[in-house]
Amino acid sequence: MAFVYRNPFQQLQTELERMVEGAFGTPGAVYPPVNVFDAGDAYVVKAELPGVLPEQIDLSAEDDTLVVRGERKLAPPGEDGGYHRRERGEGQFRRVVRLPERLATDETRAEYRDGVLTVRVAKAKERRPTKVQIQAS
Repeated sequence: MAFVYRNPFQQLQTELERMVEGAFGTPGAVYPPVNVFDAGDAYVVKAELPGVLPEQIDLSAEDDTLVVRGERKLAPPGEDGGYHRRERGEGQFRRVVRLPERLATDETRAEYRDGVLTVRVAKAKERRPTKVQIQAS
């Protein structure tokens, strides 16, 4: 028999999020969704921005924070059409991503492909891992 431990605080947080989404109709309340991972000497942030043109995105990095701003505009259905369902949001957005440590913001690189913005921001030099040579005697 396997025992599964469930974190009561995590369960409470999940239930609260579910109730808020149901009450206010805000599925996926945070836009754009991002993945952040540590790539050794840098952090990589991937943000999903389908339907947003690269020139509509403003990206800035300072200290330990990355800010993605922009606007997503969707084409209207046309004169003869109307919506049956409308789940894709439009309008201005701003997402602030705090990273665990200071960044070398002058070494930030960004690429936009297939609706995904990939930002590679280097860690500050004093925080980067360094290889230590061992002297044999």
